[in-house]
Amino acid sequence: MNNPNRAGARVLSRRRYLPLLAWLSLLCTVLLPQLAQAADYQSLPPQPALISCSALGQQALNGVADAPVSISNASVVATPKGDFCKVEGTIAPAIGFEVDLPLKGWTQRYLQGGCGGLCGMTRVGISNAGRCGPALNGEFVVSGNDMGHKGSMTGPDQASFGADPQKRIDFAYRANHQTALVAKALIKAFYGQPARFAYFVGCSDGGREALMEAQRYPDDFDGVAAGAPAALFQLQNSLYHAWNVVANQRADGSNILLQNRLGILHRAVLAHCAEGSGVKDGLLQDPLSCKVDPAWAQCPAAAKDSSQCLSAEEVAVARKLYDGPLDAAGRRLTIGGALPGSELQWMLPNSAAGKSMSQDMASLAISYLILPQVDLAMGNLQQLRFDDATFRKLAQLAPLYNAANTNLLPFQRRGSKLILWHGLADTSITPAVSLAYYQGVQQQLGAAATDSFMRLFLLPGVSHCGGGDGYNQVDVLSPLMAWTELQHAPEALITGKLAQPEPDFMAGPPPGKLPAKGKPGLAPPTLHLPIMASSPLAKPWAALKATRPVYPWPQIARYSGQGDVNDAASYQPARSALALPLDFNSLATSLIGPDNQQDTAASAQRLSPAQ
Repeated sequence: MNNPNRAGARVLSRRRYLPLLAWLSLLCTVLLPQLAQAADYQSLPPQPALISCSALGQQALNGVADAPVSISNASVVATPKGDFCKVEGTIAPAIGFEVDLPLKGWTQRYLQGGCGGLCGMTRVGISNAGRCGPALNGEFVVSGNDMGHKGSMTGPDQASFGADPQKRIDFAYRANHQTALVAKALIKAFYGQPARFAYFVGCSDGGREALMEAQRYPDDFDGVAAGAPAALFQLQNSLYHAWNVVANQRADGSNILLQNRLGILHRAVLAHCAEGSGVKDGLLQDPLSCKVDPAWAQCPAAAKDSSQCLSAEEVAVARKLYDGPLDAAGRRLTIGGALPGSELQWMLPNSAAGKSMSQDMASLAISYLILPQVDLAMGNLQQLRFDDATFRKLAQLAPLYNAANTNLLPFQRRGSKLILWHGLADTSITPAVSLAYYQGVQQQLGAAATDSFMRLFLLPGVSHCGGGDGYNQVDVLSPLMAWTELQHAPEALITGKLAQPEPDFMAGPPPGKLPAKGKPGLAPPTLHLPIMASSPLAKPWAALKATRPVYPWPQIARYSGQGDVNDAASYQPARSALALPLDFNSLATSLIGPDNQQDTAASAQRLSPAQ
């Protein structure tokens, strides 16, 4: 019973022991989330440092990376779980990195964290590991980097580094690989041996970075967790978010559908789409199988009060947002739009003259990053055309930025493992992209081979890397370690719901509490994720009021009919109504395939194929 990720399957095969096992599962997953689960990883003896932190700071790192490495600082920092040697430096020309190494208690593992948004700040962190003992107890060497540039992660200049072609390359794929090489060299110098296992964990752009490592550098990491990855970076940060803006505007530029109207649409969707879990909880387990019709929420023709229904104009906008970007002939330019059940997470403005997060995301990315040359005029979304020519223009740098290479055979042959996960209420990066990529890997390698090293988990009601009304507390590192170190493939992720919900930065009040005339919160002007505090320790889960399993797609969680509905042990897997292959009917599917990446060089202030 030490591993709650497998508790659900055992409970369901032993129904007569359900009450006892359910209680033990509750104890492990709710009352004691901070305890290490020894069944999730190998028992490796801790290794002490062999040299001082100051001596580590004097190490010559010649030839470790593809460019000169300089260490600017090495100092001992205290944490609640012991002292770390914090090493800071630069990989030429401008990749700022930090590696934090425990002086005692290092259990021979290395973890590199992805950086969300467009990065620009060096910090270390272990995300989505709230019940992983080694991560909570300071047993990992942890590193991070600024992705090759320094600047604010918010505001109008966050993408301006795109004026420097080398900084684009560093951001696209170079920074994390070079950081991994440097961190591994520091580990060997400090402890006298390499790490036994290396992990990469990231979400949002950090999820793209995670996939990029598995695709471009399969030898870097033994286990990779990619959350809500911006795999189709070129389209996600251009056509997808631009459509969210333009499709919601009248000819005079005023906004049509506003945040305080989304509760109406959400309630209509829940009334018509099957929730799927067998429990009335407001979460769609299988939203892709629901053929949504926003006219469900439309006011009757003779209605005099529109406070609890949508106008025909608002319904037309909702239909466009569900569809995603379309050309004049109705062909999809990206892989879908928002999914049913995600309505309260939609990035819409608060007022007719307001601006949404999508507007900043698309405008800045198109201006500075998406095209081969900076073009500020293209950042005017009202001038953007949704057609084949624009698609081709915006996809030019897909071989540089996108993490959609389905040929993971080198990663698989090495024995490495990949967990891909995505919130089904994510409207920053549509989860359909992750599903399309997973399908692409299956088509490339075969279903059985894919299943041997890669699993996809879709989290109902969860927004972008967390938040939403779903069970948004998820520990992906523990099951990743169990799979990597013990060959125990994850039968389920155990997810949790906080007793006291944290503020959701992607939306306003919690779903279900948003009245038709509510006052939704303001979205911060940032790309994807809020700035997190730097720490080599994972943040433990707070008190939970409920747990729920999430099974590998295409399975969904369904209440067994016995036990506490708030206990993960009371659910069993059921088959999704969908089956692969799915037809995404999109121009974007051409960007998902094998060996579609290219090394790039910066020459004469331009990007060109590397020699």
